[in-house]
Formats: sequence, structure tokens, C-alpha cells
Amino acid sequence: MKKYDFIIAGGGMAGLSLAYYMTRSSLRDRSILILDREQKNRNDRTWCFWENGAGPFESIMFRKWNTVNFHGTTHSGPLDLGTYEYKMLRGIDFYAFVQKELDKWPNIERRQATINRIKDTPQGGFVIADDEPYIADYVFDSTLTLRTDQPENHNLLQHFKGWVIKTERPCFDPKQPEIMDFRVEQHGDCRFVYVMPFDAQTALVEFTLFNDKLMTDAEYDADITRYLEQYLDTGTYQIDETEYGIIPMSDTHTEENPSEHIVRIGTSGGHTKASTGYTFQRTQRYLRAIVENMAATGVPNRNPPWFNKRFKLYDSIFLNVLQKRRHSAADVFTRFYAENHPVKAFRFLDEDTRFFDEIRLFTTMPWWPFTAAFFDVIRRKLIG
Repeated sequence: MKKYDFIIAGGGMAGLSLAYYMTRSSLRDRSILILDREQKNRNDRTWCFWENGAGPFESIMFRKWNTVNFHGTTHSGPLDLGTYEYKMLRGIDFYAFVQKELDKWPNIERRQATINRIKDTPQGGFVIADDEPYIADYVFDSTLTLRTDQPENHNLLQHFKGWVIKTERPCFDPKQPEIMDFRVEQHGDCRFVYVMPFDAQTALVEFTLFNDKLMTDAEYDADITRYLEQYLDTGTYQIDETEYGIIPMSDTHTEENPSEHIVRIGTSGGHTKASTGYTFQRTQRYLRAIVENMAATGVPNRNPPWFNKRFKLYDSIFLNVLQKRRHSAADVFTRFYAENHPVKAFRFLDEDTRFFDEIRLFTTMPWWPFTAAFFDVIRRKLIG
């Protein structure tokens, strides 16, 4: 049985990004094995996120915008992003770019296999994939499924379905995407539509929900169709691509370093922002920190300042407001973006704000629902 320096279990966004950052560090000559059951040769997803300045994947960004539209309860119109840009990255472009870079390194192996088991041993991290054993000094695992059965935690899902459509009439503004359009029926949930325009007649239109119950394909399709009929003068249109996804919005505690030789990454490592479901940028930041620590010290452990844990409390409070339906989610998001400058809002979501900035932001939220949520979160944690 061959031993590797590193095994990356799961070759999706997190696993491929980790390998990419390793090639940009002093770890570039280490033996690396990437295991994944899929080949990553199709456009299975799209990542949209905000970023201040150029990032490591700037050359493959599909679209970038300086202004976005937002439709909420008391605000409808553009939001100026200041120094930030809202960016769109297609999965197929990301996979092709990273895989091309990794092909330059003969010390990096990729195998298509289903991972059966991962465990820690005194000799290293042990992986069985398609009944074949592998071992490494460290295993980076992005395959763990979060538990959602602890009553003291909040467990919602961000689930969505999107169509890339080509329309008969020019009905999209290529300079302004719709990041949240709450004009759809809410049914007591948080429901909105993204519209990411490619040009005046082509766009990704995506229907998104925050709740704990998935819908059927027909229900997603009906909501997208209804939105197009009510708010866009498309004429006839054709559906060129379809995407579907589920992202956990959970404050369940996840150990990034559960044992000596195993490190969890991506959603498995808690890299998804619990209150928003945003994962791409957060994962990139954490992976860079892991690689930097490993290059400097030989161990991958990140050691964030203890005071940064306050953001987990903020996430739990927001999830409590949503889960208990304490206040209209559309109104909460409207207050968040309309009564705070988008730059400050993005910094808060990136967990880059100071405590006094956060207090100012909290004053723009409906005080009673969030106060009730705060005490309920504390009660749950004490009972749990």
C-alpha cells in the first residue's frame, strides 16, 4: 500500500482548490492523491459571490458587476457595491482551469473512485475507496454529511433550481444582476429569485428557498415560470442549462480537525456560512490559511482568534429568526442591505467587521424578533 503525503477525499470545489493552493506553496513537491467519484467535466453548478479586488481565479470569472439590483419590502433598485464586485464563476470553467494547473505536477495523482471509509490511525489518515486502501500523513475530507438531528441546533436548507434561458426579446440588463428579488410569494418562508444576466437575451434565473422542506422539480419549475411571466418580457424562450443544489444552513458544530491526521474542508469542515449558505469565498479563505500554516509549521491547524467565534452566535440568532418565523425574511434582508451600505454589509458577512460596526448594524434589525431569538439560542445551548 503506497503512502502519500496528502490525500484529498473529494475532488469538488474545496478539494481542487486545496490542491491548487498547495502547488502555489512550498508544499508543491509533496505526493498528493485526489479521490472523487465524478470526473468534473460538466457545468454542474455556478458560484456567485462578492470580492474586494482581484482573486486567484480572476482570469476565469464568467461575469463581474459593480452594481446589483435588490427587490425587497421597502427598497427596490440598485445597490452600489463600492470597492466590491459581484462575481459569477461557472463550475466547468473552474474545474478545467484547476485541472489544467494540476496536470503540470506529476506528483499529483487523481483517481475516480467512490470513497467507502475514512479513519485515523497511528500511521496516518486511512482511506478506502472502491475497496482499495490508501494512507497519508494527512487526509483532507470534504465528504462528511452534516448531522441535522440535534434539537439544540438550527438546521435549515438553502435549496434552489435555476435555468439558463435564451429569450426571444432583450429583457435583461447585462450591467445589473438581481441578487435578491423577493417579489415572489413567500408562504412564510424566505423565497427569492436570482437573475444573473449574460447578455440582453441570456441569463441564469434561479429560484431559491431557505426552509427545511425540499420541493419537487415541477414545483421549482412552476415558480420559475411564474416569475418569468410576471416580471420579464421574454417572449418565447428556450432552456439551455439547468442546475439544482442543496446547501445546509446549520449551526451544528463541526470539527475542522477531528483527529490528528484528518482535516475536514468545505461544507464538511464548517466552511459554509450558516446564515447565508455562501461557501465559495469562505472556503477559499480557510484553505489558504490551512496551506499557509502547513507550509510554515508542518501542521494544517487554523487557529482563528477566539473573539471571532461571536459570528457563530450571530448566525445562530439569524437562523432562529428564520426557523421560528419571527419576522419576515424579506424585510430582514431589505433592512440589512438598504439601511447599511453594501460594503459594510459584505464586510460583516465576510466576518471582517469590528464589534462596534456590528452593533451599528444590529440596530437596523427588528429588535424584538432578534432579542427573542438571542435568548432562545442561549437557552438551547444551555439545555444542549
